[in-house]
Amino acid sequence: MESAGRVTAVELADGTKLDADAVVVGVGSTPTTQWLADSGLLLGNGVECDASCQAVPGIYAAGDVASWHNPHFDMRMRVEHRLNATEQGMAVAANILGEQRPFDPVPYFWSDQYDARIQAFGIFPAHADVTVMHGSTEDRKFVAAYGHQGKVVGVLGWNSHRELRKLRQLVVAHAPHPGKTTSGRQEP
Repeated sequence: MESAGRVTAVELADGTKLDADAVVVGVGSTPTTQWLADSGLLLGNGVECDASCQAVPGIYAAGDVASWHNPHFDMRMRVEHRLNATEQGMAVAANILGEQRPFDPVPYFWSDQYDARIQAFGIFPAHADVTVMHGSTEDRKFVAAYGHQGKVVGVLGWNSHRELRKLRQLVVAHAPHPGKTTSGRQEP
């Protein structure tokens, strides 16, 4: 929804309206796995792998096509970012050479959109509790923590790279989420 050329709210498929000052649209991709249909590999949202990125003994996957169990979040994920593809490729190479360690990163992405630098660590569930930990949304310079099941699972920075780098440890440490705020302003 908009008023005077500015976004004022977002209407969800169920009719729920959420107030919004800005809307970021992320468009993902569908992994091309049709050529593997008769391979015997498990195919879902990509090539399904275990925590070490192994699909079946001797076969590994990395990058946008790999769907693996990430032990850090205890969930299956597929990440479409070049940094993940690089790190996952290195982890797969190490596992092929005998390390057999889980690939359990905290996903990271960034995007520069005009005058905004958006950076994020972790995951961002649809029904997460969101708390502004630093700055304010009104000033367009903030870091927000996303909570799920009482723990910080993601931090999102908007023009706040230094503060975000400090607060990403909340995700790494499975820190308790401080609770939801509604004002958009909270001091650290």
